[in-house]
Amino acid sequence: MFLARTISSALTAIILAFAISTQIHIQSALASGGTCNPTANNLPICPSTVLSESASFLDPTAIITNPTNIILGEKVFVAPFAELNATNAPIRIDADSNVQDQVKITASGTGVEIGPRVIMAHMATIKGAAKIGTQGFTGPFTDPVTYTQFSNTIPETFLAFNCEIDGAIVERNTVVNFLARVGPGVTLPAGKVVLPGKNITTNLQATSGSLGKVANLTQADVALMEGIIEVNEAFAKGYTELARADLSNVKGINYAPVTFFNSGGLPQIGGSPTRDPNFRNRIIGNIVLQDSLATLGNKLANRISLRADEGEPFNVGQIAGMANDVVFHALETTSLTLGNGIGYGPRALVHGGRQVVNGVANGAETSIGDAVGLAPNSVIFRSVIGNRSAVGQRSAVFNSTLAPRTHVGSRVIYADNGSLISSVEW
Repeated sequence: MFLARTISSALTAIILAFAISTQIHIQSALASGGTCNPTANNLPICPSTVLSESASFLDPTAIITNPTNIILGEKVFVAPFAELNATNAPIRIDADSNVQDQVKITASGTGVEIGPRVIMAHMATIKGAAKIGTQGFTGPFTDPVTYTQFSNTIPETFLAFNCEIDGAIVERNTVVNFLARVGPGVTLPAGKVVLPGKNITTNLQATSGSLGKVANLTQADVALMEGIIEVNEAFAKGYTELARADLSNVKGINYAPVTFFNSGGLPQIGGSPTRDPNFRNRIIGNIVLQDSLATLGNKLANRISLRADEGEPFNVGQIAGMANDVVFHALETTSLTLGNGIGYGPRALVHGGRQVVNGVANGAETSIGDAVGLAPNSVIFRSVIGNRSAVGQRSAVFNSTLAPRTHVGSRVIYADNGSLISSVEW
């Protein structure tokens, strides 16, 4: 499952072979009171006339299908290349929630209801008739780490990287971890955390820790969720203000908003500050790319979102190839360092953050060495990846340091420097 060996040339070739493919089709928005339908008059700001402090913002690359069947509350942030598809059923997203890069919501049946303060992290998928963060109690819960009781009366719900919710109910004060899934007919109750890579198909699996698929919510989980909500509320306001100053500010290669956690500014590409609103991908903020703009045009596929608008700076070496739907992001106060000759497969996510050591996030920051291959749907978070390593399809490396020439196979969760090695069950 986890083997140390040299990357084969075949694997590298596969990772780098993905071609530029589909085109982006963008729809547009209209408002009413504290909610709005994202129809033609109100994009990217919804409602168009509301104060920046309460506006919702949809990145111009977001794909909105049947917008009259979609309702957004205040201070919702919809990130680049997210997809809201209400063709067959309604979608409702309440105030202070966020739909991050490459999130896909496809409603059917009775529709998708997203409550307030729901985090839909990069590449999460929601489909069917689903309810997220609309019900459930607020405590008291017992922290399994400190054994103290706590409540969270202004609750959050967290759908982490590359997870899937398919026709399920996910109550508030819950976490669905990265590369985990909650299946049809299941209710994940308040106070539960789905472990990474687990596939929850029954209510018993969703409630019983003895089955090894869920754990109990911690105070640290709540603190992380609160911070993410605060950041994404600032994005809704900051991008709204950029768009009002000049709509071209929120397109292509461009500024990050100035916030309490980010200095703003432009990307540096090939040694020069660069702004290009017509570029097909979103490259934002303090990111330094060694490739020239012309070279990037040939190396990058479509629907790519490289956002140094929270953590910064990002330092990116010469890219070997980048397939569709890749995302870079980082937690506030952290950076990303990415070497030369990295091949990024489709829907690969590289996320900055410090490794947690003895319960404190003060370890090494996320970095990837030279000549590394990241396969489709792979996740790198709070980790250091050594030169000439590879991470397989639908795998995650979390809170770890990998030695050079290490290979993580497909559908593997590798966490805490090998303290946790498990399979992705779906």
